[in-house]
Amino acid sequence: MSKQISDLAIIGGGFAGTVTAIKLLRAIRADADGNAAPVSIRIIESRAELGRGIAYSTDNDDHIVNGPAQLFGLYPDRPSHLADWLAANAARHGWTPPAGASFAEAFPPRRLYGSYVQQELQQALRDAGALASLEFVQARALDLNVAAHGYDITLDNGRQLAAARVVLAPGLFRAGSGFFSSQAERRELGERYIDDVWNAHAWRDVGGDEDILLIGSSLTALDAAFNAERAGFKGQFHALSRRGLLVQPRRQLAPWPDVLDAERLPESLSELLRATRIARRAVKAAGADWQQLPPAIRPHVPTLWNKACNADRQRFLRHIRPFWEIALHRAGPESGKKLDQLNASGRLRQLTGRIRALRPAGDKVAVRWTPRGDTADQTLLVDRVVNAAGYEFDWLRVDDTLVRALLTRKLVRPHATGFGIDADPTTGEVLGAAVAVPGTLFAVGHPLRGAAWESNSIPEQVAGAANTALALAASLQTADLA
Repeated sequence: MSKQISDLAIIGGGFAGTVTAIKLLRAIRADADGNAAPVSIRIIESRAELGRGIAYSTDNDDHIVNGPAQLFGLYPDRPSHLADWLAANAARHGWTPPAGASFAEAFPPRRLYGSYVQQELQQALRDAGALASLEFVQARALDLNVAAHGYDITLDNGRQLAAARVVLAPGLFRAGSGFFSSQAERRELGERYIDDVWNAHAWRDVGGDEDILLIGSSLTALDAAFNAERAGFKGQFHALSRRGLLVQPRRQLAPWPDVLDAERLPESLSELLRATRIARRAVKAAGADWQQLPPAIRPHVPTLWNKACNADRQRFLRHIRPFWEIALHRAGPESGKKLDQLNASGRLRQLTGRIRALRPAGDKVAVRWTPRGDTADQTLLVDRVVNAAGYEFDWLRVDDTLVRALLTRKLVRPHATGFGIDADPTTGEVLGAAVAVPGTLFAVGHPLRGAAWESNSIPEQVAGAANTALALAASLQTADLA
């Protein structure tokens, strides 16, 4: 029996993969005579729902999107799209904006944003009508092979799918803790070590804890704290990170003017830093807020990153990345208020240093760590440890069967920065790969972190998905004409 060959298989049905499907459905057009062969799309996703992934599967309403609705719609040319959807649908999903905030200004819960993405996928599919079909395959992709028709995809249920084109949208990979020399050591801690902050079951017993160590102090750590609070935790949080950079509450401010000239952007990292320091001094002299600087720089990041040499990119990653990310990725207003409350009550203790070991100590966890600038280890006793250190972007270190298969088969190659894979930042086409035919293997979202630095954020993922969809639509049209 011959295989049914789909025009496109999207591996990963979280945000990036689903939005790519939406954008492709919107880009498909009939020819001048009104004719077109239906485009067949398969989305392969291990979760029970499309459009959610890690970020939007949470049901905790304290987990909000990291920006106002007016900036997070799926259609940049229609900035009120998400706000209008919220006005029409939020109430029936059990949410209303905070007092004094409009739908456009509000930061909606991530579970509600996931529903918005799902509904827009269904609408795009209805609008495409006979021009497209979509199949959701609930499974995990384990392998990808080049074949005469394009690619064969092996799934964890033993099924094999065939596709002419493939988009890689695997989402995020949790970083390994590195605190254990073996799985046996990890098992010794049992439920006193939470490795997946999004696993609701993992938080069930924290209500009686007195001390919880959060490894990390970014937005993920804040989300972990909110999960603990919802489970009844009333004790002390200890947030330990290497640099002690605590997530900041977001203040919605206009960008500071004249930081960078789009016509004459800096040619090197040192020039960029010099321009930023000048702007920072001007902000300080005016008694203004430093949070006006990130939104002034961010629109230029794609161009700056694309023109930067690898040496400057590596210097950025080694020395500046943590400061840029803590400045850019701040807590929304309601999350910021809760963070301020934790700080004001003394329930959040910030530690700076490195963890050396985690060991059971009776009914506690003994955390051996070295404070920054010191050589002597200290021991902290806590009831539970939460790994909120973030995610792994180095594909050589990612513990995933499909990633290892892609690297082994040389279908992808690691990006020179060590983040994600090599790809064309304008289309997402995978570069340097042993592909079946050029223009048939693409990536969207997090795999492009090295090629397009802010590819992990919603506005950039929406733009990237749109560009990839346009490239796919052109490829499909070319195939129809052949």
